[in-house]
Amino acid sequence: MLKEIARSRGVSISVVREEIQCAIENAQYSDDPEKREEFQRLFGNKTPTPEEFICIVSKKPKFK
Repeated sequence: MLKEIARSRGVSISVVREEIQCAIENAQYSDDPEKREEFQRLFGNKTPTPEEFICIVSKKPKFK
């Protein structure tokens, strides 16, 4: 999945990983309590890898 995203955007896999890691941190530590609650519901106290994040979020109909 990361390779496909990187190829479609014309960037390296490491750039995609960094961007996803940033999205993970933004959701995990959001100022919005609803977003933090949703993250907690999906991942508990664990910080997911970019691959885990994509896998879980892609199975969810709507991620806030």
